[in-house]
Amino acid sequence: MMLRNEIAEQDKWNLSSIYESVQEWELNFQSVQENLTIFSDLEEKMLNSSEDLYQTLKNIFQIGEQVNRIYTFASLKYSEDTTNQESKRLIGLAQNLLTAYSEATAFFDTTLLELQPEVLETFLQEHKGLQEYEILLRNIYRYQPHTLPKSEEKLLAMFQKERETASDVYQTLTDSDMKFGNITDENGNSVELTDTNYMLYIRSENRQIRKSAFQQLYASYKQYQNTIAGLYSGQLEVEKTVAKVKKFHSALEMSLFADYVTPEIYNNIINSISGHLDVLFKYYQLKKKVLKLDELHIYDIYVPMISGSQKKYSYQEAVQEVLSAVKIFGNEYVEILKKGYADRWVDVYPNKGKTGGAFSGGCATTNPFILLNFLGLDEDVSTLAHESGHSMHSYFTRKYNPLQYADYTIFVAEVPSTVNELVLAYYKLEHSESKEEKLAVLNHLMELYKGTIYRQIMFAEFEKITHELSEQGEILTADLLNEKYYALNQKYFGNEVILDKEIALEWARIPHFYYNFYVYKYAIGLTAASHIVKRIRNHEPNALEDYFAFLKTGSKKNPVESLKIAGVDMTKTDAFDSAVEIFSELIDEFEKIYQD
Repeated sequence: MMLRNEIAEQDKWNLSSIYESVQEWELNFQSVQENLTIFSDLEEKMLNSSEDLYQTLKNIFQIGEQVNRIYTFASLKYSEDTTNQESKRLIGLAQNLLTAYSEATAFFDTTLLELQPEVLETFLQEHKGLQEYEILLRNIYRYQPHTLPKSEEKLLAMFQKERETASDVYQTLTDSDMKFGNITDENGNSVELTDTNYMLYIRSENRQIRKSAFQQLYASYKQYQNTIAGLYSGQLEVEKTVAKVKKFHSALEMSLFADYVTPEIYNNIINSISGHLDVLFKYYQLKKKVLKLDELHIYDIYVPMISGSQKKYSYQEAVQEVLSAVKIFGNEYVEILKKGYADRWVDVYPNKGKTGGAFSGGCATTNPFILLNFLGLDEDVSTLAHESGHSMHSYFTRKYNPLQYADYTIFVAEVPSTVNELVLAYYKLEHSESKEEKLAVLNHLMELYKGTIYRQIMFAEFEKITHELSEQGEILTADLLNEKYYALNQKYFGNEVILDKEIALEWARIPHFYYNFYVYKYAIGLTAASHIVKRIRNHEPNALEDYFAFLKTGSKKNPVESLKIAGVDMTKTDAFDSAVEIFSELIDEFEKIYQD
């Protein structure tokens, strides 16, 4: 593992495009810190006139932009080497500033809602500058039926940390306190099993190893099942109570509200996917045949049918492959991305202390930046394509929108990244040099559809069931949760997979259940991306233009409406039906090539 100073400059991101030096950063930090005092005055007079309201908004976004720029620089510096003491100091200061800014501006929404709607209409008519914020203001007014008096909202906000207690305790329990014992690996060595390396062993080609890992992991979860059930039940009780206080019909409605998604849409998604389980069963039939197993057990389903490509890539080869794949979007997209790579948007290689994994970062007035830990593997090329999709989305959003609309929600965030990932996979399919390479790509795509759509929708259905039980007054014991989760597995695996009894405990190891109706968004991302890529690859009229319009939308439209711009209507089931059809076609193509 190299030290940070051993990495060549051209392989590091160029943060001098944000601040030339730490000294420049500190000057900006001090200036912004002093400017926060302006908000106490603005709060007192923001409703006095249209000009006062305009000035309040203008300052919130202009100072907020500087806070975000300060935080972005510090966060990226810290990510590149978390052992660097100077970077630790910067990120600590930046986090404090971000908290101070949030507290200083927290008054805005509740104060605005004290303004009568007819007065707001008058303000908008008389002030041209204020009209630039009209969409934002109307979005805030949408929350009026669910907003408490200011003193009560402040009291509720004070309990935000407590609302996260169940999740925090769960993370501490599963990350730190729970131990899973040792298993024997492929080389006959005794190795400690952890929740992290479990996925390595459950994919082992040695069936005894994956069975042993499966049984041992869930034996540990069984020991703690009552504690975890208590934490999960507590989380649901808190969200149920907050929803009631905020005058929502359910925790589900409250969680979906920000994305303009209704419980009806959520239920339609579940019904649509669970209505196509025959395709999932077809996939498991194929897997059983390819793996040459008499019985396909639940601990067999993660084994790749075909090992990934052993080809090693240099970073430049990876860049060229991604640029070649995205040519389908036209010259503008390719040239912007090519320039981004040349301008050092990307921090390429791992070094001691660097944050693991990958992400795309930045803020409204910076370049998009990509953190990689590039090792030259096949999946590293896919990761580069994925994060480049995020960054190009950010680039277009920031270029074509003012500060107040220069961002997008999590609901649509995974769409452009997954579009890029799919486009790269299809490019690899078309340029594969061997049967094995084609099968490896198809295997990757099938796993993507199975895991991102069907598995996440099964999770989404479990959340729906458990929240409904909680709202009906049921006590969510470990036995009840095990029963409901096992029944769902029976539904989603049918007769194709042997459901070993331990799988009833899987709900206990899914941290996303503490995020309150979050998992369905993964399925949204892949479903929408599939529909977009299908339109572009089929050269449908205006497909490219629609996609670029979506990339440039920012938050001027709500998430559901912004996806409609790209030709994806989440209020209907067409996109989900299309994604399932693609999954079915991939299964058929794999089987045809495999048998040839």
